[in-house]
Amino acid sequence: MTTGTSPQSLQRLWPPEPVSVSHTRRFLREALDLWSLEAVGDAAAVVLSELATNAVLHARTDFTVRLSHPGKHALHLSVTDGSTRLPRWAEDLHGPTGRGLRLIDALSAEWGAVLNGAEGKTVWALVSPDAVDDVRAEPVTQPAAATPVRRAE
Repeated sequence: MTTGTSPQSLQRLWPPEPVSVSHTRRFLREALDLWSLEAVGDAAAVVLSELATNAVLHARTDFTVRLSHPGKHALHLSVTDGSTRLPRWAEDLHGPTGRGLRLIDALSAEWGAVLNGAEGKTVWALVSPDAVDDVRAEPVTQPAAATPVRRAE
């Protein structure tokens, strides 16, 4: 169910299923079109995907996505779930998971997490064109060539 507390704020409840992540992105695109915020669309889609994926994989509870347009072409988004476990940086960057918070940090002007008592937590991010431009301005470096390894026969 989509509810709007104002024309600049939308929220929707999702079940803890993997398909919900793609549905949240569609919800986001509709809001970005409504608010003419396409400039932050790609970054916001990555951030929201990471937040929703974390809710599905780690909280395993229904989660609420809230989107708001605080002005100046910025988008505030949040995901509230039923887990009281706050997000943590991954120790192993080469593992199959754990890089999401780094992506959120890189693509957001600000982000954070707050406990909602025993009811769970809210993880939020502010995505703005300035933050997106900062990421685009960083030079892209190619990884060093891998050194071939010979196995003993």
